[in-house]
Amino acid sequence: MFIPFYEVYHTNTTATNTDGTVCNTFQKKWDVREVWLNKDHITSLVESGLPEAADKDLPKKLIKDAGFSRLQVQNGTQMSSVLIVGGPKVVLKKLE
Repeated sequence: MFIPFYEVYHTNTTATNTDGTVCNTFQKKWDVREVWLNKDHITSLVESGLPEAADKDLPKKLIKDAGFSRLQVQNGTQMSSVLIVGGPKVVLKKLE
């Protein structure tokens, strides 16, 4: 059974100079997207803080007081970690 969540994620963007050349550094660009997770593949749930760098990029209307959780998801032979909007109690209610 799939459950909808909102994931806080980042992509790496390349900084560019005004002269058009590419710098050798990457900058993280943070955003929120809807993801659907199979609840049978979630192996752990812990409370997590929001990375400090994420605060400036995230939507202003995101309610940060709701908390954040990190889910470990089993994907075949690999594990994935997903940062979700909502504290562990909120996430557990959605999983019931």
